Amino acid sequence: MVYIQDGKQLEIYMHPKRQQILHELSVQGPMTAKMLSDALGMTPSSAKHHVSRLMELQVVEVDHTELIHGITATYYRKRLVTVSFSSLAEEKRKLASDMVTKQIHDDFYKKAQSFTDGEGHFQADQISGVIHLSKDEADELYKRIRAFIDEKEKKKDGTEPFVFSLMAYHA
Repeated sequence: MVYIQDGKQLEIYMHPKRQQILHELSVQGPMTAKMLSDALGMTPSSAKHHVSRLMELQVVEVDHTELIHGITATYYRKRLVTVSFSSLAEEKRKLASDMVTKQIHDDFYKKAQSFTDGEGHFQADQISGVIHLSKDEADELYKRIRAFIDEKEKKKDGTEPFVFSLMAYHA
């Protein structure tokens, strides 16, 4: 768990380019600053700067290094951590939540979304509603979702990246 505790850390974490870097690392897996710069249209030094800031927060780490044409290339990965805004004041928590929600919403709608692919496999959906749970059932639902997410965060052969956003709260 990584706790964003103040406005400075929130600013570092929520910077639009840094959010794009986190997204690329989540989808593509380990990448160098040069690979990130090519993917996001920035200079390698700018990509390296943003990665360094994310490393300060401990949400990105070095995955490995490779010797490529006599140059040591450093590959970075997104750490498999949950980022919590719970330590922030309510106003800043709401701002962070709004920004994350907007990014996911914009990404969902900017792509041509179909609910299934040509073979009928799930592609995308947005689901909302109200369910009625006991306190124990709510705890169990959260534990199951959290366990499933924790198990599936790491990229494996034969898998494809899916972006998710789940929000549940007592009404």
